[in-house]
Amino acid sequence: MKHSYKLSTLVLAVLLLMMVPATVSAENVNMTFLGNWGAGGGDIRGVANFGDLVYYGITDQFTITSFEDPTNPYTSASLDLGDMIEDIVWKVSGGTTYALVTAGQDLKIVDITNPTAPVLLSSLTLAGYGEGLAVSGNYVYATAGGSGMEVIDITDPAAPASVAVVIGGAAGPWAEGINVSGSYAYLGNGGGTEIFDISDPTNPTLVSTIPNDGWVQDVMPISNYLYVCVYSAGIDVIDISDPANPTYVSTLSNPKNSDVMFDGNYGYIASKEFGVTVIDVTDPGAPTVAGTFDTDGSVRKVSFGSINMSGTQTAHIFAGEESLLSAVNVSTPTSMSISGAIAVPAPADGLCYSAALDGNTAYLAYRYHVRALDITTPSVMTELGTFSLADVGGERPMVKKVVHKDNIVFAGGRYNGLLPLDFSDPANPVALAAVITDRTNDVAIAGNYVFAATANNGIGVVNVTTANAPTLVGYVAESMVNGRYGEGVAAYGDVMVQSTWGALFFYDISSPEAPALQDTVALTTGSSWLSLDDNYAYVHDFDSLKIFDISTLSAVIQVGGVNTGGSWDGDCFREGDYLYANCEAAGLKVYDVTDVTAPTEVANFDMLNDARAITVRDGIAYSSEKGGGFSIYTNNLVVSIDTEGVLPDELTLSQNYPNPFNPSTMIQFSIPQDMGTMDVTLEVFNVLGQNVRTLANKPLGSGTYQVGWNGLSEAGNPVAGGMYIYRLQVGTEVLSSKMILLK
Repeated sequence: MKHSYKLSTLVLAVLLLMMVPATVSAENVNMTFLGNWGAGGGDIRGVANFGDLVYYGITDQFTITSFEDPTNPYTSASLDLGDMIEDIVWKVSGGTTYALVTAGQDLKIVDITNPTAPVLLSSLTLAGYGEGLAVSGNYVYATAGGSGMEVIDITDPAAPASVAVVIGGAAGPWAEGINVSGSYAYLGNGGGTEIFDISDPTNPTLVSTIPNDGWVQDVMPISNYLYVCVYSAGIDVIDISDPANPTYVSTLSNPKNSDVMFDGNYGYIASKEFGVTVIDVTDPGAPTVAGTFDTDGSVRKVSFGSINMSGTQTAHIFAGEESLLSAVNVSTPTSMSISGAIAVPAPADGLCYSAALDGNTAYLAYRYHVRALDITTPSVMTELGTFSLADVGGERPMVKKVVHKDNIVFAGGRYNGLLPLDFSDPANPVALAAVITDRTNDVAIAGNYVFAATANNGIGVVNVTTANAPTLVGYVAESMVNGRYGEGVAAYGDVMVQSTWGALFFYDISSPEAPALQDTVALTTGSSWLSLDDNYAYVHDFDSLKIFDISTLSAVIQVGGVNTGGSWDGDCFREGDYLYANCEAAGLKVYDVTDVTAPTEVANFDMLNDARAITVRDGIAYSSEKGGGFSIYTNNLVVSIDTEGVLPDELTLSQNYPNPFNPSTMIQFSIPQDMGTMDVTLEVFNVLGQNVRTLANKPLGSGTYQVGWNGLSEAGNPVAGGMYIYRLQVGTEVLSSKMILLK
């Protein structure tokens, strides 16, 4: 073999030159989210209210719901802020009401004066991840993770400016909860609480540090006392009459408390799975429990408000649960009750690891399940049927990879081995006899053969000429040399590759029942999954995506690479000049590989969940995102659709679908064969005739195309709900139509 586990110094030097990162500069560029199945609505973490009007975050969706009639809560608007919403406070200034929101590492300022049409005014990147907010005058005080506390001047809400970042003292290392009273800010910072003098907001000074026996999630000052939510312990009560010399008073036992707020002589605590706890602070130094209420889900955040019930303003706690926003009547703490709630769809059971496409059906490896989805309309995917695996010897099977042939899905996983499932009737899938019983970590298919990476026997070869009667041919002898562990496998045409954490092993499978090892290439850290096409292999090697030329299988060589931001188990898929890479926490990235020696990142989408496996068809990317379910995106660098080889005979611009839409829609147009290659522009305008977004601007030949719009402006900001005009110009010909964005 030409290559071994050790590469020469010269080759390493060349590879290092190849690995220079080439990335776009912003998130969610040139890609549009089309739909998701399985993620559910998401977590509710940030909650604030003005009376019975509640502002809250459902994962990345800033949502406004009225509880005026608590039995029928009405959601008036939702706004995508692009990252996990952790905390919300509101402020009124000059007749305008603003919501201040932490979304990931950003402070977002939203004009909520009209609750039916919130408008994102500005966004400011914080010094660290933001989980807590407080506002005083024209300043916002935000937690910034490991960077401590950040102070932002919001005199002009459209142009917030950071004026100070202070790490704090010895408490650290992660700021999570914050509140402000008078001239002092109180910061929950890791295992302690810190008090800052903010009489000059641009120059906060640390006054004192309070050690706490556990992780601090929130702090709230009342009069001369500070109430500290110490996770897994309770509420520490601290006398802060002298902020420079705070004194521990007592601890109220209350496990897993994450948020606290007060009204009069009562405090209200978010107690995670223990629900809502009400404490009596008539004697502030010695609080007592006045009542508890066991909610349906785990409560992360609480906000105090009132609802007019039969003419009486009645005290309520709005409790943000994992999948429910509840209005809890707390007017009598000893007998609390739910007045109303609005549900957030729960996520599907399991984790989505990979998918196999067959026409308008996607088969998903969903941890303990194999699911069949109808993906005809990405925005409203529906489940056709599910096969749930039974325990094997007291152990729960886990499916991570699936392939299919002739309505038979081959599911590879832990404990179940390689299990064929007959999905001829998707609503009633049937398990056939397992063809491999050894733990199967990965599965690939080429022609009439399935290749399975097993834990103890290397690569298994299965003949699936008759898919519902597969036969095990045997195991590849070389695939277990030196105890080689079968992590991953890929197959395409006459090539099969086994991957381990240390190397890639390339086989000639022109005789599929007798694979012949041709070459071995070392990896730095390795990855379990990879992909192939006619001439290249694409593999994640932790933080790098490497491209190998396999045109001469006995002399495989790396020809390109790029830093992806980290991925142990990500996947890749090439279509045309684009290479799509699922990069786990780094999201979905698209590289232009017109020159494979210099991949250039041209598009990306950073979803909230880990992106695990990817497959692509006609520029539409199908992404398996573990806890985030199964999502579909489009590459906005204009996607051509194969219309069964029939070229259009007239210029058309179709009605967008769906319409009305929220948050995204697709626009399809056709260029006739007699026009040849023309300059094409597709633009979106508001009703004032102002350009909002240019979706396409390039020469295109005859064919049918579709482009997605995600409701963002050219600057990447969400636009307001309402009517928009989309306009297609091909040469001198112009067509236009209207669409409606609902908010």
